[in-house]
Amino acid sequence: MKIGIIGSGNIGGTVGKLWAKAGHQVLFSSRNPEKLSSLIAEAGSNAQADTVAEAVAFADVILVAVYYATINEAIAASNDWAGKTVIDATNPYGRTASGQVQRLPGVSSGLEFALKLPQSHIVKAYNTLPSTTLANDAHRVDPYVLFYCGDDNQAKQNVAQLIRDSGFVGLETGSLSQAPLQEPGGLLYNQPLTVQPARKLLDSLKVSS
Repeated sequence: MKIGIIGSGNIGGTVGKLWAKAGHQVLFSSRNPEKLSSLIAEAGSNAQADTVAEAVAFADVILVAVYYATINEAIAASNDWAGKTVIDATNPYGRTASGQVQRLPGVSSGLEFALKLPQSHIVKAYNTLPSTTLANDAHRVDPYVLFYCGDDNQAKQNVAQLIRDSGFVGLETGSLSQAPLQEPGGLLYNQPLTVQPARKLLDSLKVSS
């Protein structure tokens, strides 16, 4: 697949490298793409760097892994989102006046993306595990689960394949309305689980996988 990465930091950089090494064509983006040379070298020959607008134009699938406060800026960088599969890996955290990071109660970035990009296919994924787990525990013999949800079946199938290719197992939680379960404060957030305990957790929540 042709994948654009919006937000080439801990999550985006890590996942993008896993995809590039699995054979996908990956375009990492930045306001200063020349600063991504080390990341491109680590990712290998399937990776390149450019602007956010070029990444959106290039890709069939776009991973958005930016700070919650910069979602609107990322979306505004391109008019070419229609028809794309957009993986929302963001989490709704904000900062207090004193600079302390805190969860924003009652806010779902996944549901916000659906409102802001109504012609795209939003899938919530890659936000439930820390970047260190994504980097250090990919391709385990008994792989960790990444939960995902969305409203478009083909988009979800594509994301499930990408999850497998990056060295994890995807478990679907249902429609995009389930996104809050995967976000901060939700019972599926920050849960490094293998398949059997993950399925038991989903069963306890009466969520089909």
